[in-house]
Amino acid sequence: MHQKTGIARLPRLNEGGRTMKTEARDRLTELLTDGIDVHRCAAARALGSMGLPESSAPLVKALLDEDPDVRADAAAALGQLNDPSTAGKLMENLLGDPESDVKRAAIKALIAMRYEPVVPLLRKLAVSRAEEDVYWDGDEFYTSGWDAWVDIQMSAFEGLAVFAPKEAVPEIVGAMMDDEAQDLTEPGLRALSHMGEPGAHAIIDLYAKGDTRMCRRIVKAVGESDNPHLDALRGGMIADVKPEIRRLALENLEPSDDRLKPLFGDKDASVRAAVVKHAGLQNALLLWDLIKDPEPEVRAEVFRIIAAHPDKFRDEDLEKAIQKAIAGEPKAAKQAALALIALKGPEAAKGLLHVLGNKSIPQEFRVGVIEAVQGAGDIAVPALLQAAGDEDRHLRLAALTALAEIASNDPKWPNDAGLGLIVGLNGDLVLPPEEPEVEEVVEEEPLPEITEEIAKEIDEELPLVAEERKPATSTLEAIKSNLPDAPASEPEEVVLSEEQQHFLDLTKKRKHAKRKISWDIAAAPHEDVQRFSARLLGSVVNVEVTEKLIEVLSKDVDEDVLHGALFSLAKHGEQTGALPDAALAPLQKLLENDTSETRVLAARAMGWIKGADIDVALLDMLKSTDPLVRVEAIRAMDHRDLASKEMIDALDDEYLGVGIAAARALARLYGDASVDALVLFAVSHDGTYRRDIGKLLGEFAPKAGAARLLELLADESQKARWLVAIDALAELFQQQPREEALKVA
Repeated sequence: MHQKTGIARLPRLNEGGRTMKTEARDRLTELLTDGIDVHRCAAARALGSMGLPESSAPLVKALLDEDPDVRADAAAALGQLNDPSTAGKLMENLLGDPESDVKRAAIKALIAMRYEPVVPLLRKLAVSRAEEDVYWDGDEFYTSGWDAWVDIQMSAFEGLAVFAPKEAVPEIVGAMMDDEAQDLTEPGLRALSHMGEPGAHAIIDLYAKGDTRMCRRIVKAVGESDNPHLDALRGGMIADVKPEIRRLALENLEPSDDRLKPLFGDKDASVRAAVVKHAGLQNALLLWDLIKDPEPEVRAEVFRIIAAHPDKFRDEDLEKAIQKAIAGEPKAAKQAALALIALKGPEAAKGLLHVLGNKSIPQEFRVGVIEAVQGAGDIAVPALLQAAGDEDRHLRLAALTALAEIASNDPKWPNDAGLGLIVGLNGDLVLPPEEPEVEEVVEEEPLPEITEEIAKEIDEELPLVAEERKPATSTLEAIKSNLPDAPASEPEEVVLSEEQQHFLDLTKKRKHAKRKISWDIAAAPHEDVQRFSARLLGSVVNVEVTEKLIEVLSKDVDEDVLHGALFSLAKHGEQTGALPDAALAPLQKLLENDTSETRVLAARAMGWIKGADIDVALLDMLKSTDPLVRVEAIRAMDHRDLASKEMIDALDDEYLGVGIAAARALARLYGDASVDALVLFAVSHDGTYRRDIGKLLGEFAPKAGAARLLELLADESQKARWLVAIDALAELFQQQPREEALKVA
C-alpha cells in the first residue's frame, strides 16, 4: 500500500491470549497516568467510550489529576462505565473539587449510576450553594464573572427529575417561584411530574394559578410523565377555557379515550382539527358531521383521515358528501379530492381534470388536484400534459413532476407519461412564442417649423367632425389603423413528427404567439418544461429514455437542460449499473467544458460506462485541475472496484474532499491492506479527519487498524500525532465491524 514512511514502522502487536481492545486499554491507561495534559484528557474520554470495567481504577485515580480538564473528563468517563463502586470517589469531587466543571461532570455521572446517596445534596443544591457541605472556589466569580452555582443548580434539578424524591417537592416549587433566580420552570415541572402524589398536587396547584405560558409547560410535562396521579389533570386540561391549552392537552390522552369525544364538537376550529388528526380514525362516525364543518382546516383533516384509511369509510352517501366538498377553500377541496380518489379509485379523477386549465379556479386547488390525480395513472396524462404548458410556473412544474411519477411507476414501456416527458426534453411539448414581426423603420425628413400662417392653413383644412373609425379589436389592428399596411412574410412552416403531433393533440394547446410571460419567473414555459423534463427523466429508467438523454448531450441546448440530462444519465447509470458506450464521446467532450458543474456531472455519468478504456480515463481525471472532477473520479473508481497507486496518491491531494473520498474507497476495497495509508491520512492535515478514519477502520479493518494506531502510540518520535491516534482509536472501538454488521443484516 502506501509507500511513504511518515509513520515509523514497529513490529505488529501480539494478540496471543489478549484482545486488541485490552492492548488499547492498557496503552491508554499508561497515557492517562503519565501523558501530557491533552493526551490524558483524550485517554480518559477514550477509556470511557470503550466501556471496559477494568478502566474504572485508573479513571478514579485521574479524579485527583492536577489538571481540572482531566478530572472532568475522567468523571464523565466513569459515568459512561456506570460502575457504582466509583460513586464514593465522585462524591468527593462533587463536594471538594474547586472547579465547577468537575462538580457538574460528577453530578451527571452519579445520576447515570442512579447513586441514591447524592439525593439529599441535590435537594440542597437546588435551592442554595450548600456551603456547609460543598467547597466552592471563592475567587472563581471574580476571575470568570460567572456564578458557577447557576449551572450546578440546573444539574441538581435534572438529577431530581431522575431520582424523583417526593420529599423534595417544596424545594423545587420554592426554587421555581423565586423571581430573582433563573427560570427553572421546565426542569422543575419535569421533576415534579415524576414525584407521585405530592408532585401531582403541586402541579395541579401551579396549573390553577398559572398563566398561559405556565399552563403550556405543564401540558408538556404531564404528557411526558406516566404518573397516575396526574390522570385527572389530563382530563381536566382538555376542558380548559383557553383553546390553545385544550389543543395541546388532547394529545396527552390515548386516541381511544372517550374523554376526547366532546372535542369533536368544540367551539374552536383549531381544537376540532387537532382532535380529528389525533383521534379521528378511532372515532370514524364522529367525522361524518365534520365533512361539512364551516372551517376548512377541520374539513381538510377529516379528508386526510379518509384518504389514508379508505377501507374504514366505504359508504355511498359519504362519497357523495365528499364529492360535494370538492369546492370552496383550496386546501380542503384538494384533500376532499384525494379522499374521493382513495374511495372510488382512479376513475374518480376524470371529474377533476377539467379544473387544471381553468384559470378562474385558485392556483392552490389546481396544484392540489394535480397531486390528487397523480395516482390515477394514464387517465390523468392528457390533462397533465396540457397543464405542463400553463402560464403558472408552480402548476406546470407540479404537472411535470406528476408525469414523472406516473411514468416511473408504470411497469410497461412505452407509456404516455414518459413519452410526454421525452417530447418535453426535445422542446416540442410547449413551443416557444413566435417572434413578432419587426417593422422596418424609415427615417423621415424633419417637419418644417410651424409658423402662424401654416397653423392657420391647417385649421382651415381640418374637418369640423372627425371621421368615425372602427374600434381596434387587437393590438395589431390598432397599429394597422394608424400605419400603412406593410407586406408580411409568411412564417417558415414547422413540420412535426407523428409522435410530436400526437402529444400536441393531447395537450390541445392554444397558440402561444401572444402569450404574456410574467416577469417574476426565471424562465419562459417552453424553457422550464425542457429543463425540468431533462432532470425528471432520471427517475424513468429504461433504454429508450437513456438514449434520448444521450442525444441531448450533442445538441445545442441551454446549460440547464444539459445539466438536467447529465444528472439523469448519472441516475440511470446508478440504477442499472452501466451506461451505453454511445455516451462516451459526448461525455468526454463535455469534460473540457468551461463550466465546472458541466464537467462534474459529465464525470459522474462517465463513471458508469463499462470498459478498460474508462478505467484509464478515470485515472486521467485524477489529473484534472477541477477538484470536484477529481472527487467524481475517485467515487467512480470506488463503485467500479478499481483501486490503484493513483488512488493511494489521491490521499495527498491538496483538496481534502478528494482525500477523504479516496480513504473511504481504499478502506472498502483493501480492508487491512489500507491501514497504513489511512492512518497516515488521519494524522495529516491537522488531524481533521481522524474520527472519520477511526470509523472507517472500525468498519473495514478493526484489528489491523487498532494495531497500527497502537504502534503509533508506542513510538515516542511520533508524540505530536498521539492525540489523533487516541481519538481515532476511540472511534474505532465504537464501530461494528462490517462482517458482523452483514451477519446481523
